[in-house]
Amino acid sequence: MCGIAGAASRDPAFDVGPIVTRLTAALAHRGPDGEGFHFARGRSVGLGNRRLSIVDLPGGAQPIASEDEGVWVTYNGEIYNHLDLRRELIALGHRFRTHADTEVLVHGFEAWGTELFGRLNGIFAFALLDNRSEPGELWLVRDPAGVKPLYLGQTGPRGDTWWFASELAAARACGVVESELRPEAIDEYLVYRFIPSPGTPYRRAWKVPPGHYVRLPLARLPAEPTFQPFEARCAPATIPRTAGEWMEALRGGIRAAVRRQLMADVPVGSLLSGGVDSTVVTGLMKEGLAQPPQAFAVGFGGDSDSGELRMARQAAADLSVPLREVQVSEADYLEEWLQEVATMGEPIANTSILLVGLLCRDVRKTHKVVLTGQGADEPLGGYPRHTAERLLPFARLARPLLRLLPEGVVASDRMARMRRVAGEPDRARRFAEILAVFSPREAGALTGHGLPAEQLAAPVRRWLEPHDDGDSLNALLRVDARLSLADDLLIVADHMSMAASVELRVPFLDLELLALIERMPSRYKVSVLGERKWLYRRAARDLLPPELRSLLLGWRARTGRKLGFTTPVDQWFARWMTQEADAFLTGPSAMLPQVTGGGGAGVGRYLAEVRRRGLVRPRQVMALFVLESWLRGQSGVSKRGAPSR
Repeated sequence: MCGIAGAASRDPAFDVGPIVTRLTAALAHRGPDGEGFHFARGRSVGLGNRRLSIVDLPGGAQPIASEDEGVWVTYNGEIYNHLDLRRELIALGHRFRTHADTEVLVHGFEAWGTELFGRLNGIFAFALLDNRSEPGELWLVRDPAGVKPLYLGQTGPRGDTWWFASELAAARACGVVESELRPEAIDEYLVYRFIPSPGTPYRRAWKVPPGHYVRLPLARLPAEPTFQPFEARCAPATIPRTAGEWMEALRGGIRAAVRRQLMADVPVGSLLSGGVDSTVVTGLMKEGLAQPPQAFAVGFGGDSDSGELRMARQAAADLSVPLREVQVSEADYLEEWLQEVATMGEPIANTSILLVGLLCRDVRKTHKVVLTGQGADEPLGGYPRHTAERLLPFARLARPLLRLLPEGVVASDRMARMRRVAGEPDRARRFAEILAVFSPREAGALTGHGLPAEQLAAPVRRWLEPHDDGDSLNALLRVDARLSLADDLLIVADHMSMAASVELRVPFLDLELLALIERMPSRYKVSVLGERKWLYRRAARDLLPPELRSLLLGWRARTGRKLGFTTPVDQWFARWMTQEADAFLTGPSAMLPQVTGGGGAGVGRYLAEVRRRGLVRPRQVMALFVLESWLRGQSGVSKRGAPSR
């Protein structure tokens, strides 16, 4: 696990060394165990690496080259099937100098070219420099689940130099990202609460979408990147038919995924929230290790007898694994969350993920690697929004009845979204409404940009069209996993954990397991009664201690509100909305009026409408708050008016 960076210039006489050195240094927190560089074509192309050593500690320094140094790689991630690939490559005559999974990439690219990418089962972002023919090519690749982020862009007056990096904030700090914002990025953010791939907030900067690669021929660097998709070649050998067969396949798939992801030459721990997913992972880790894994849990001060900390303690006791608890004060959490919101590379309206970062600071005292239960909900149907698609026929039948309900009910956020979803015949635009914070129409009213709904649904359609097999709910789950999960939760989790030099592994996104899950009929994911992850929960019963089964697998867990942390941000935000929102979002120091139409008039009208009608819109106002805070962080403006402690 590492931080990767590099640059390539159209001008063979241009020295990219200073750019690559600065970018790599800005990623030092991602790899405190080593630093390495490789330059070619004079010094007009270069690769940089900061290493967090996990596999082959003495021999895995990067960048790594093939035998004749025709191919070089700088790589961030883990290849869980590298031993199988290594055996194939040795049989083809390749000679390995290390035991690191990294080396498989250079030999595999020599042997198979771009077919290598689909052969990999892992979490990865890497850059391959192919010097076998002059003047060479640079290839940038991101894993199919999008666990590892990868950014690229152009710098210089004419965009003559291309750069890439693991973090957008690092590139911005190094001065290679121009400050001009893309106006349409504001609309995209307001709809999704993040900016979907391949977009970023900035012109001439992009993030590689999950399961895509970019080819940059050094002889003629392009004006813009072309993102080419590739498919993971991890299809299951057989497809189960009955519910019983699917449960057995799920149990076997999860067990195999956890076993693969224990690959490390350092101790591997577990993040244990006490929910079903992290408890299953921790229990299977115990099966696969000689000693029970060290588990870690986090909660707020004074919360020792309630909430997730209590659930984690109970799960650890029933699993007989050691647990280390981290208690965070509410005041400290709010202060750090405000700082993180302002300094992220791009705005993402997420209030709870900072807990992972705070927990990983404690993890790093003894561990470099932890497994988590993250990533189960999107492909398995774990959110209420997935139930909305399952119950769509009933929602459409009920549309005429909505006019009979009191305005306070009809105007609620959930009911307003249901009406929009039920009334949208186009699948991509309907899915965009399901995922939306602000509807495309609302976003347009706020910004004044007037982007058509079809343009704002394009990120959904990217993932929908090639995989439309007629199962509407499965189509939504695939979109959710490649869009909301990859460009929101996984990016923030990577940012927070790697800030503490800790690698998060996600067994539920193991590519072999994901291939199995995505072939499972959606009727086994969300039942006709709206039970979420229902067959998986039945399968998980045999993987849980008896004492936890009723708590984690009962009716409330299958149909009720998804449990999660209630953070100080959530608790104090209501007061901020009533007392400080107008001044912060539209006052003299506000940045939003500069990026929205009418000098921020749309934002002011929205806040006034919310108050006049007594609407409850915390998700929407939170998204505005995060955007304003992020804009101020980029410009250095004070965050005065943010929630007081």
